[in-house]
Amino acid sequence: MTGLSSRVRTALRAVTLSQRELAVRIGMDPTALSKALRGTRRLRDEEIAAIAQVCSVTVAYLTRGAGPEPVAPHVVRDRAEAVTAQERRDQILAAATVLIARRGYHNVRVSDIARHCGTSTATVHYHFPTKEAVLHAAMEHYARRFRVRVEREFSQATSARDKLRRLVEVQLPLGTDDVDEWSVWVQFWSQAMLEPRLRPVQRLVYSDWRRVVVDLLGECRAEGLCGGADVEALADRFIAMADGLAVQILASSTEMRSDRMRDLLLRAFEPDLVLTG
Repeated sequence: MTGLSSRVRTALRAVTLSQRELAVRIGMDPTALSKALRGTRRLRDEEIAAIAQVCSVTVAYLTRGAGPEPVAPHVVRDRAEAVTAQERRDQILAAATVLIARRGYHNVRVSDIARHCGTSTATVHYHFPTKEAVLHAAMEHYARRFRVRVEREFSQATSARDKLRRLVEVQLPLGTDDVDEWSVWVQFWSQAMLEPRLRPVQRLVYSDWRRVVVDLLGECRAEGLCGGADVEALADRFIAMADGLAVQILASSTEMRSDRMRDLLLRAFEPDLVLTG
């Protein structure tokens, strides 16, 4: 119960609720909740589910620690310290990207973003007129982050084959930041299915990513690594596999794991190009 209690407290800090406020919201006696968090009373399944709903986390997180931790509110600077407009925008975007990644686009309100970066909703609206604009910015933020990571890995590579191996590695949802990045990416896909005006941005970002893969495979072909292979088709196969496998991991829809995803992606170019062994 210690791990569960600790995660409940973490979730409470993230939504800035006291134990008493949580007890009121879930219809539980405050004393009983206090005993449960001290480990002298067992929380029932329905109580855990209610806590998860109020704190915007999953039951799996509370019971097993599965998935990223809820994000805690940003510590506001002393008023004597000036905050530039760009710094404030960066603070808002940092809070929004993590909230969207971990709670879900439709579960995040502008007031949540304001609270987590220590500002007002009016300030959030000044920098991002709509919540959709925040989603745009989050997508672009992670796209830039991914490009920087790829460029860094490529600069350290010793060959085109080594670049491909490194490209596989940066696709894996290994850490919290990786999972957040994939989460925003998938949510943008889903929203673009429903909102046609989002599709041009999604298509541009996706096209840039596909071009990275196509160009790298062209480099491999120039080095004689994959003969006369159709690099466009190989790129499409690799990207489709990476997307599908990552979604399986994020949604826990199968027993897919990051190490298994790595093995499959390393074989995505066979028999034209072998990266294993």
